[in-house]
Amino acid sequence: TLPPRAAGTPTSPAPSVKGPASAPVIVVEKTDLKSIAKDLAKAKAVLALAVHDSAGEGELLSVSRVRVGLGLENGKVAILDEHQLKEKAALATLAGTTLKVGWDLKGARRALDVAGINLNGPDFDYKLAAYCIDPSSARDPKETDPDAAIIARAAQCSGRDALIAKMKEVKVFDLFENVEMPLSSVLLSMERAGILVDDVYLRELSVEFLKALKVLQKEIDVLAGAPLNPQSPKQLGEVLFDKLNLPVLHKTAKGGRSTDEETLQALAAQHALPGKILEYREIAKLESTYVRALLERMDPATKRVHTAFDQTGSVTGRLSSLDPNLQNIPIRTEAGRRIRRAFIAPKGKVLVSADYSQIDLRVLAHESQDAVLSKSFAEGEDIHLRTAAEIFHIKPEDITTDQRRAAKAINFGIVYGQTAFGLSNQLGISQQEASTYIKNYLVRYPGVSAWVESNLAKAKVDGCVRTLLGRVRWLPDLAAKNAAVRQFTERAARNTPIQGGSADIIKLAMINIAKEMAKGKKDAVMLLQVHDELVFEVAKSEAVDFGKWVKTVMEAAIKLRVPVVAEVKIGPNWQDMEKLK
Repeated sequence: TLPPRAAGTPTSPAPSVKGPASAPVIVVEKTDLKSIAKDLAKAKAVLALAVHDSAGEGELLSVSRVRVGLGLENGKVAILDEHQLKEKAALATLAGTTLKVGWDLKGARRALDVAGINLNGPDFDYKLAAYCIDPSSARDPKETDPDAAIIARAAQCSGRDALIAKMKEVKVFDLFENVEMPLSSVLLSMERAGILVDDVYLRELSVEFLKALKVLQKEIDVLAGAPLNPQSPKQLGEVLFDKLNLPVLHKTAKGGRSTDEETLQALAAQHALPGKILEYREIAKLESTYVRALLERMDPATKRVHTAFDQTGSVTGRLSSLDPNLQNIPIRTEAGRRIRRAFIAPKGKVLVSADYSQIDLRVLAHESQDAVLSKSFAEGEDIHLRTAAEIFHIKPEDITTDQRRAAKAINFGIVYGQTAFGLSNQLGISQQEASTYIKNYLVRYPGVSAWVESNLAKAKVDGCVRTLLGRVRWLPDLAAKNAAVRQFTERAARNTPIQGGSADIIKLAMINIAKEMAKGKKDAVMLLQVHDELVFEVAKSEAVDFGKWVKTVMEAAIKLRVPVVAEVKIGPNWQDMEKLK
C-alpha cells in the first residue's frame, strides 16, 4: 500500500545541510598504528575516505594511493595510506561492526575494493542524507588533494544526530532509512557485477561507423558547397543562415544563432543539409561516447564493463549512470539500437529485461485521479490511441500512425511540461496546431488540468513539491521575477512528482528483488537500471520462471489507483529479445 504522503514543509529556500564551518578535526599524519591501536579498536565511526586515482582518462581504475580518514574517539582523524590500511588494527576497524559514517560510502567501498579491503558493518551515508533533505545540495567537496578531501569530508560528516533530526523535520527520514540507504547496497552489488560486452562486435561496429562518417562528410561538403565541420556551430551557422538563408529559429543563451538538435530537426524540412548534420552527429556520438568508451572501460580480463550508479545526480530522484553512461544509449534509431547488441550474456545464461509500462503516465493518472485516463489504464487500453481519439475527435479504429505518434508526444509532453514550440518541432507541425493539441488534451482530461493547477498552487505555498514516497524538491524560484526562470521552475513543479514518483517505484522494486535474490532462491544477478527498466543475467534454464517472478515483484512494489504493469523480455543480448508471454 501507498505510504501517507509527507506534508510540504513551508520552508524556502531549502534547509541548509552543510557541515560545521570548523569541525574539531586533528589530523594524525603518517600514523604509527601501534600508538593508536587502542583508539582504532574504540573508533566509533569511519568519518571519511578519499581516493587519489592516477589513471589517465579512459583507463580502468588503477588506485595508486588510497588514503582513508578514520574518526577516533578522541576527536582525531587518523589518515592512513594503502600500506597502513592493510595492517591488522586498521583492517579490524574497517571489517568490524562499528557504525560507519561517511560521505558517499558506496564510492568508498568501490575504492577499497580495488585495494582489496572490505568495508563492512552498519553505515550512515552523509551524502544520501543531504540529498534527501535537499537534492540540489549533495555536492562533493571540491578538493583535488586527497588529504584535503578527507578533512573536508570529515568536517561534513560530524553532527550525525543533528542531521537525523533535520531529516525528521523535513519528513524524509523514512525515505533515507528505508529506500536510499538499502538501495546503495543494491547498486554496489550491480556495479561490482558489471555486464559482459562483445568486444569483437564493438570493434567491427567502430570500423563501420567511421566509414559511414567519411561518406556523410562528403555528402555534407557537397550540400554546403565547401568543406564544413559538422561539429562547429560557428561554421554551421554561417552556412545555414548566411549562405542558405534558412530562418534563425531561436538563439543560444549568449545570443548566438542556435544550431542545436531541436533547431536542425525543424530546419530539416526545408533543406537536406540539417538532416545530414543530425545523422553525422548521431553516428559520431555513438562511435566516441559508446563504442570507443565501452572498449576503453572494459576489463580486459573479464570483458565486463562496470558502470557507477549515482544516487544523487538528479533532483527528481532518478538514478544516473557514469563512466561509462549506460542509461542514455539512444534506442529510437537503428544505429543506436545496434549499441545494445554489444551487451551480451555469458555461455549458459541469457539477459532478462523487465520494464515498467508507461509508468510516468500511470503515476500521472494516480496523482491527478483523472477519470478518463484512469479508466483507460483500468481497462488495459492503448493509452496513446485513447488520447488520439480524445483530442482528434475520431474513432480509435480510424486513427493513423502519425496521429498516434502525435498523441504519444502530447501524453509525455504534458508530463514534462513541453511547450507548443517544442511539440511543434517534434511533430513537424505549426506552433498554432501544437497549441491546439495541448489545449484539446487538457479539455479532454480535466483531472490532469486541475492537478497541474492545484499542484502548482500548493508548491507556491510550501516552497517545494513531493513524490509518492515524500521525496522533496525545493523550488525557491517559483516567485522569480525572470519569466524564463519562473516558467522553468513551474515545469519542474509539474514534472518532479511524476518522474520522481516513477523513480520511487523502481527503487522499491529493486530493493524487494534484491532481498529475495539474496536468499539464494534465484540463479540471477541484477546488472543495470535504465530509468524504468531493469536488466538481469539469468541461467538460461530458469529465465522464464525468473521473468514471471520478477514481473510479479515489480508490479507489487507499490499500489496505485491504476494498475502497475511490467513487461518482460528475454534474449542472448540486450537488443535481440523476445517478449515473455
